[in-house]
Amino acid sequence: MSSETLLRQEIRDSLGYVRSMIDHYSGLYTGENLTQDVLRFCDELARSTDPNPRLREARRVVEERCRQLAHATDRFSPRDPAWIAAVRAQAVAAIDVFQDAAFESHKARAVVPSSGRLLRRKSL
Repeated sequence: MSSETLLRQEIRDSLGYVRSMIDHYSGLYTGENLTQDVLRFCDELARSTDPNPRLREARRVVEERCRQLAHATDRFSPRDPAWIAAVRAQAVAAIDVFQDAAFESHKARAVVPSSGRLLRRKSL
């Protein structure tokens, strides 16, 4: 497997738990803070890269979508299952966009091996 494939898989796997949290979030229990929990994972993943505008924007959209999901599933407001499913799908889509932005950020930061050493070798 190429290093690019491994990097993509590592990022996807690390965000798999976040997708699971979004899929199973009910909003019925006190003490649940979906937005804070999701952003903690996103920040952990983004911390290892240089901040870039696309990654920051993707994080902002994830935060917005998680807040919408938390509001839609609020136990003290009327609950519309169709609306909750739509907002949940938007939150997962935002995670997908964040995943792509994180991959591009990590990939841009990766060290490309120099071919200069090969060019300086004496010919055989």
